Amino acid sequence: MTSLSAIFVAGGVERQDLLLDVAATITRFYPRITSVNVVPYDQSQPVIETPPGLSIQAREHVVELASRTTGALQIGQMPDLPDHYLLVKRTPNSDAAQHGLALVIDARALIATDDPFWDAPSASLRLSTPDGQTALVGQVSSGETGFSKPLGSVSQPLVFETSLAIVLTDLLPVGNVVFVIALVTALFLLSAFGFKQRARTKDAESRAKFSAQETRLAHASRVNAMGEMASGMAHELAQPLTAILSQAQAGRHLARRGDVERLGTVLDDTVSQAQRAANILDRLRRWSKPSRAPSKSCEVHVAAQSVQNLLASEAKTKGAIITLSLHDDPLFIDADPVELEQVVFNLVRNALDASDVARVTISTHVDGPSVILDVSDSGPGVPEHLKPRIFEPFVTDKPDGTGLGLALCQRLVEEMGGDIALLDDTAQTTFRLSLPLSNNAVAP
Repeated sequence: MTSLSAIFVAGGVERQDLLLDVAATITRFYPRITSVNVVPYDQSQPVIETPPGLSIQAREHVVELASRTTGALQIGQMPDLPDHYLLVKRTPNSDAAQHGLALVIDARALIATDDPFWDAPSASLRLSTPDGQTALVGQVSSGETGFSKPLGSVSQPLVFETSLAIVLTDLLPVGNVVFVIALVTALFLLSAFGFKQRARTKDAESRAKFSAQETRLAHASRVNAMGEMASGMAHELAQPLTAILSQAQAGRHLARRGDVERLGTVLDDTVSQAQRAANILDRLRRWSKPSRAPSKSCEVHVAAQSVQNLLASEAKTKGAIITLSLHDDPLFIDADPVELEQVVFNLVRNALDASDVARVTISTHVDGPSVILDVSDSGPGVPEHLKPRIFEPFVTDKPDGTGLGLALCQRLVEEMGGDIALLDDTAQTTFRLSLPLSNNAVAP
């Protein structure tokens, strides 16, 4: 919900399509969430919602829950939809909030199971609000063997309860036991009854714990997915935004000097970086949908030269040098040009971050049906303990790093039909891209 709130705050009502695209993806992957809604405190403002939406009474309840929170998530029962509840967060998450972000969740789907154990008349279960006073779905009978445990979720500490009525017929089928034998062996049967009751109670407890663990894992999966999406967006947008800031500062300096000719070049580069940021946002939107845009033939050398130009100013500031050692002929692959440039940019940027006086080389050659692009640097290299996991998400040795750059590079390269690897036994730290030649490639 934090990521959804950030997307709404960034786009507002005018760009509600950004929120609705992500909301559609969430409801598709997590059918227990039946709808995603943004309700304004001011009823004259428009409501953003996915089908089936909310009734007027439900909207008023969302505003009530959102306005009384100090930042924590609020849980409330749906006033007009049985077996469903609301998970509400104010947005933005501050005293200046003017909207409530609400997920409608199917409580019955949370505890649905194919286990025939729960179909027996003697077994019952219930899911209640954190205070245990309001039942969201199901019911339990008082006076029976019961088990109650809050689900281990910080945001949704719902109470899961079960009860079990143990009767004699559960132990001894009627008609198979002679009345006389039952009387003679009454003591034995009473003992067996007690042991059986204890075993079934433990079995019910273990099943309840398993159901609670499953709910926690599903919740953690949703949080991790949204967190990775938000972190990836911040990581990718930071690069063009940093370049735009640098170009804007240079443009202001040139404007003060009256250097109009060089100012035009700086503005052109600023426009290019703004378009690059827009392309990244567009690609992130496509990433949340089932299909991707088709690839097209693009030139590898153009991407390498573009990255050299983009990072020239940063390299000069750090006393580093970026050199190109490219194949004599143009080399083409089938890919998204922005994604190819993104991969090379991340690799060169990592090399510059590794050492203030790094010597970075981008080289290309042809190996059979593949284009080989190497990014080498003279830095300290990758620590040995990180090499086996270098392409895993959130693995990094940078104090302020996200650990998503190389994971994103690997995913993009694999979608291009290629491979990325950290070479061993090389004099310099070298990352190698192997990409299939396009039909437009020129043979060496």
